[in-house]
Amino acid sequence: MEQFHSLVDYAKNLSLLYVEDDVVLQQETQVILERIFNRVDTALDGQEALERFENHYYDLVITDLEMPRLNGLEMSKAIKKINKEVPIVVVSAYSDTTYLVDAIEIGINYYILKPMDLTKLIDTLHNVAKAIHERMLAEEYRKMELVQKVNHANAKLLEELINVSPNPVVVFQKDTIEFMNDAFRKLFNYDELQTLLRNEKPLHDLLNEKMSIDDVMKDSNEFIEHFNLCCDETGSPYSKISLKTAHGRKIFLVMKSQIDFSGEPSYMFTFNDITVVEYQKVQLNNYSNYMSELTYTKYRINEEEKSHAIIDKTTF
Repeated sequence: MEQFHSLVDYAKNLSLLYVEDDVVLQQETQVILERIFNRVDTALDGQEALERFENHYYDLVITDLEMPRLNGLEMSKAIKKINKEVPIVVVSAYSDTTYLVDAIEIGINYYILKPMDLTKLIDTLHNVAKAIHERMLAEEYRKMELVQKVNHANAKLLEELINVSPNPVVVFQKDTIEFMNDAFRKLFNYDELQTLLRNEKPLHDLLNEKMSIDDVMKDSNEFIEHFNLCCDETGSPYSKISLKTAHGRKIFLVMKSQIDFSGEPSYMFTFNDITVVEYQKVQLNNYSNYMSELTYTKYRINEEEKSHAIIDKTTF
């Protein structure tokens, strides 16, 4: 009974193709198999079974040997060409060594003689289902190991690319900094940098303290007032901020990107220095306003001169 419960646990998510040309035996055995496996499909001969296998995925196959149209060995050989990993259990009344040798050559490792003993059937299916379960675990482990290697390699490559970037870049997860490049470090003085490295203060809190807009830019409504808004997942990936850095006030266009190398999302912030561009925009705007005012003043003078000329020429 314990063996049966263990088999059910291993096979509860597995699909089975059962091939038997004896209709009565097929129906009786199917009742047992459906108590064990998640899905049980049946076929009356090798040709029908092969067509089913070509159109559906099965974790294992149980088959008779002597069947019409396509016998069990021929069918098994064709199935192994499609999926060499699928286990095949042969159930037959023949104990001829020729059949056994042929079965082994095809890759069949499980053989049950008719009439089937229920205990022998349960033991064999338990061994097959356990082997499938262990293979799946091994494949899952290999996939996880491969993902970890790829993630580590990608993270290492990203770190190298970030480090050579002239723009300040920081990567953090939640409130913990995972990486910052040299350009980002240079934004802060020694004490501020140590505060960040020791995680004594969240990054956004320190940046909030350093955000400052001077009188030249005070009328602009393009700047965010709190760095927390950069972290808002519903907001724009671009934000404009003004910071008091270790080298004076700087204006940055901050670009936010989400990366995922460890299962938990991390965020990379790239600080693009647009200080010169922003102040040039202010200068150009001031120059444009000056020229507009100058043009308007000249126009008013011309109109006044015309008005005086008309009055001088008029005889009352």
